[in-house]
Amino acid sequence: MSSKYLDMSPPVAAALKAGTPIVAIETGAFMQLPYPRNLTAMQEGEQAFWSRDCVPCFVALVDGRVKAGLTREEMDRLCQTGTACSRVDLPGLVAARGTAALRPSAALAAAKMAGIVPVASPSLGSAAADLDALCATGRLVFCSTLSHETRRLYAARAIPVLSGDPEALADAYQIQRDLEVAESSVVPCAASMADVARRASETAIALKRNTSYT
Repeated sequence: MSSKYLDMSPPVAAALKAGTPIVAIETGAFMQLPYPRNLTAMQEGEQAFWSRDCVPCFVALVDGRVKAGLTREEMDRLCQTGTACSRVDLPGLVAARGTAALRPSAALAAAKMAGIVPVASPSLGSAAADLDALCATGRLVFCSTLSHETRRLYAARAIPVLSGDPEALADAYQIQRDLEVAESSVVPCAASMADVARRASETAIALKRNTSYT
């Protein structure tokens, strides 16, 4: 679903047009680190996707524009602000032409706007805004570890927590949508961004190979 408030970087636009595996990446998680450590972490995370033949798409808000894919300059500006917003903050920040990283709920909304299904969201948790966004956006989300209490909250919202290899994850995501059991699902990974990148990239490749997701 395109939007007049959305800008896609050339690599992201080319990947979507060509059907290349691509993963949207939440930027809010990186703002927990001080500058320039957050910038270094983002660059390392980006490389983790490129090295696995998957296009990384950082989602953020820059000068009031929702960005699907960031330039080096935009990434640096974002990290210097050190701020992050939720989905509820987007209208006001867009109107004010603000710049901010996107927390999980806002990142899920941006991924839906861009038409990208797999989302790497390391800081996805039990916040009501994140759960509501999961229910509304129909994304396959790769996050860090989940507590037992958070899993129970997801179950109460009918959000499946999936496991398995990339082929199994891709199949399960498509099947649950075909059966209209659920739209969104979550795959908990280890706490490191490298592991989230590995799981998300491999599954994005399997999705592109085996399904035609939107």
